[in-house]
Amino acid sequence: MPRLIGGPPDIAISFEERRVLVRLGYRKPVGDIDPGIRLVVHEEAENAKKLVRPRVLAAILDSAELPDHPIFRNAEKAALCLCTIGPELEGTVARLMSDGDMLRGLVLDWLGSEAVACVSKQAEAWLKKEGPTLGLWPGKRFAPGYKGWDVSGQKLIFAVLPAAEIGVSLTESFMMMPRKSYSFRVNYFRDKALATGKQNQSSEHRGH
Repeated sequence: MPRLIGGPPDIAISFEERRVLVRLGYRKPVGDIDPGIRLVVHEEAENAKKLVRPRVLAAILDSAELPDHPIFRNAEKAALCLCTIGPELEGTVARLMSDGDMLRGLVLDWLGSEAVACVSKQAEAWLKKEGPTLGLWPGKRFAPGYKGWDVSGQKLIFAVLPAAEIGVSLTESFMMMPRKSYSFRVNYFRDKALATGKQNQSSEHRGH
């Protein structure tokens, strides 16, 4: 049976002003950007920290419990993981957009994407620390929707993890709700070369 495990004990959410500005299309030096825009980013970053509710759920499966799929090739075990920041931020974005405050809505939406990326990176690091306790080498994270793993791979993750416990559901088109959620797997190998080699495809992040 899959072994359910909790999540990182302390998840810290932080935002880099430059990253958010670049996401918004501002590629000039920060000092050359309209101070009014930067003030909105700062204010919404403080607002986002109050709205984010990070939750992580994960399970570790033995090789015999894994499907016959290339993304689990040679893995002794694999962790399936689901992360979310909850629905509050998305609800606030919707209200801002509805009220016509497009700039603040867009800024807050991007901050939500940054927040769930921050949570998923900490969850990945936490799962990689499980490797030594298992006597195995952890590979890189890999998510449904990446090249080589169709988005329908979400069905496996949601079949194994009690996603409702952290308030996440899956639509018929495999979209997670709340949208600011992220799922992935981490393989564990006997051979270090398998964990660090080309067998594990790049973990370039999907957009949220």
